[in-house]
Amino acid sequence: MRVIFVHGWGYGPDIWQSVIKLLGSNITCDQVNLGFSGNERIPLGHYDVAVGHSMGCQWLLSQDKITWEKSVFINGFSRFSACDDFPEGVHPRVIERMLRKLTKAPADVLRSFHKLCDPQAITDYPVMETPDLSKLTWGLNFLRDQDQRLNCAEKSSYILADKDDQVVTEAMTVKLFKGNSEWTEGKGHLLPLTDPGACCSVIKRAIADL
Repeated sequence: MRVIFVHGWGYGPDIWQSVIKLLGSNITCDQVNLGFSGNERIPLGHYDVAVGHSMGCQWLLSQDKITWEKSVFINGFSRFSACDDFPEGVHPRVIERMLRKLTKAPADVLRSFHKLCDPQAITDYPVMETPDLSKLTWGLNFLRDQDQRLNCAEKSSYILADKDDQVVTEAMTVKLFKGNSEWTEGKGHLLPLTDPGACCSVIKRAIADL
């Protein structure tokens, strides 16, 4: 049983540690590092289950050299920025403002984003000490420009979202996934850190359905 994990913007593969531990040693877990901090690592191939958090979901949908039988999207989306047929998304000017500030004060941008992800300070996730500005810039452009809605196979996808997520709102999730979601409440945008048990439960259900 092979499972691949992809983190979101401003974070790294370490967000999955608690989830992977709960899954147990009989599952082979591979992790993508998109390179926001540390060395980029992009394993390729076919997996039984692909798990993405936040931008990691959209990134998975954009890949053609990583394939899977089932997908689990946690605090995820297939499109992030607002457009005419997706007004629920985040306005592009919000992302562009982050892009402008990123070159001048990357630590401030990351700190503000982490606070938005976890407004109740449930976690103590540290701000990256050596962020890769080129990769972070690429990631924000990706969030602003990508639309992977047509690549999302709902029948083989499992959606876990939080009703109090301030990054990916309930309205965004409902519009993108037509209400076909499992919900937590009060845990924010970092479910792999704030509720690894719920994440593990959904992943195990996807595995059981193979």
